[in-house]
Amino acid sequence: MSEYQYYEFQSVDRRLTQSEQEAISKLSSRAQISSSKAIFVYNYGDLPGNEKQLLIKYFDAMFYIANWGSLQLMFRFPKGLIDIELMRKYCVEDIVEVSEINNFVVLEISINEEEGFNGWIEGEGNLSSLIGLRQEILQGDYRLLYLAWLKGITYLDELDDEDEDDDEENEDDENDEEGLEPPVPPNFGKLSSSLQAFIDIFEVDEHLLKAAISASVAKPSIPESSIKEAIKKLNRSEVDTFLLRLLKGESNLSIELSKKLSGMIEVRQEENPNKRTIRQLLASAEKEEKKEEERRGQEAKAARIRDLEALAKRETAAWEDIDALIQKGTSSSYDEVVLLLLKLQDLADYQNQTVKFFTRVQQLHNKYSSRSGLKRRLLKANLL
Repeated sequence: MSEYQYYEFQSVDRRLTQSEQEAISKLSSRAQISSSKAIFVYNYGDLPGNEKQLLIKYFDAMFYIANWGSLQLMFRFPKGLIDIELMRKYCVEDIVEVSEINNFVVLEISINEEEGFNGWIEGEGNLSSLIGLRQEILQGDYRLLYLAWLKGITYLDELDDEDEDDDEENEDDENDEEGLEPPVPPNFGKLSSSLQAFIDIFEVDEHLLKAAISASVAKPSIPESSIKEAIKKLNRSEVDTFLLRLLKGESNLSIELSKKLSGMIEVRQEENPNKRTIRQLLASAEKEEKKEEERRGQEAKAARIRDLEALAKRETAAWEDIDALIQKGTSSSYDEVVLLLLKLQDLADYQNQTVKFFTRVQQLHNKYSSRSGLKRRLLKANLL
């Protein structure tokens, strides 16, 4: 298998200067550079330097994928606009990490699938579908972090299954005490397209997700009247400062103002149910998976019955079709005969008429006993 590595960086809060673009282009002849983006694709070799440092220096987001199983997403945030301590509650060692560097906070989500990815992978377009997640976090929406935490505990659970430890059972109680679920963010009932893209790209387990977000509550909306009252409480100096910064075109100013006003408004948030342990969540996910399997089994059974009842209405015609196909005497027509007979056998089982079915098949064989190709196929399908 040939090597494939894809790096993409994007700048959101500002445009890269011409000198910055030139400096980035010197890193690699493979660089595709614009005022808001840099892409590096490697079929051999690697990106020189450290991608996190490159992010800190120039960009706001980074996506990386390699065909041997590495997947990484990073976002850079201005330190004063996010709740660092809350973000750290969702960290999973070596998988979900939050770090402070200079005046920024970096969220890093990394997965390494030991067996690599199945099939063809393509890096282009992924970061654009995920970039909205950065703005959601800046607005205080931490659903991404919870999804990343879910992926992290699933990944670790899979590794534990592969490397079973003799002392694992003795450690269960301790792990349950330490492995508590972080806060479940509100509004999981309706996911944004960016969150759905993360679920798809990072393959968050659908059963664990369903079990986990059952604890998510709706976020109360703030009435416009309350916002107006909060604005009135700003003193003249604060208003002048915000207006001046607005004229200067500062990025994320609306988020900063919204955060300040929200802090002045008392909002009653419905409490989540008691926190669950990781083991409880994984057990709930297994139950969800079993429910899904049962549902699919019931749907398949209902579909089979519908098909059989439809076949029953044209059973006579089906036997006539079989006779006509045999008379054609071709390999493909014999194959079609076997497929039809297997469906009629299923119908006979459903109607408790198996003896009648095999009697008719034997009569068919007697009628066309010289057709060796037909006989061979009937024997192979256990119809004789």
